[in-house]
Amino acid sequence: MVVQARNLIISIKSCCIMAVIPLIVLIGCKQKVDQSPTKVMGEEQVQITIDEVQQAVSIFNEAMVNPTVELMDGLCADELTYGHSSGLIQNKAEFIDDIVNGPFDFLSLEAADQSIHISGNTAIVRHIFLAKGTNAGEAADVRIGNVQVYQKDKQGKLKLLARQAYKLPN
Repeated sequence: MVVQARNLIISIKSCCIMAVIPLIVLIGCKQKVDQSPTKVMGEEQVQITIDEVQQAVSIFNEAMVNPTVELMDGLCADELTYGHSSGLIQNKAEFIDDIVNGPFDFLSLEAADQSIHISGNTAIVRHIFLAKGTNAGEAADVRIGNVQVYQKDKQGKLKLLARQAYKLPN
């Protein structure tokens, strides 16, 4: 009887091991990553590319050299928050009024040492903002750090959502 009980226990242990091994193998296997578009609040999230972001930055910089209200309105998200290296923060309307009618007139812009990080339909751009222009008629050169956030809207267009400039060491 003791032998039969011992054999039964061994048999039960063997069955358990045989059932657990496939489970361990399945858990250890790399799971397939879902490549389908993710949903954000019931809407399909649209992916963006580095080329699209580079083009958006270039178009935005060109627009700052020759700004119009209509052009800047089309390039900026309604929720824009625009931070200057001085600490001044503007909303969309304030930024557009300042770039079109303000005392600073950009003559040229360059985005040096640019890096881009993409997450879904949003891109974070970092670069050194180099500009030549005039401030109230006086020549002015600008060299500041810059972080911009672009987001693709429902129509598939990248728009500037946030920008923060910061002073660089000399």
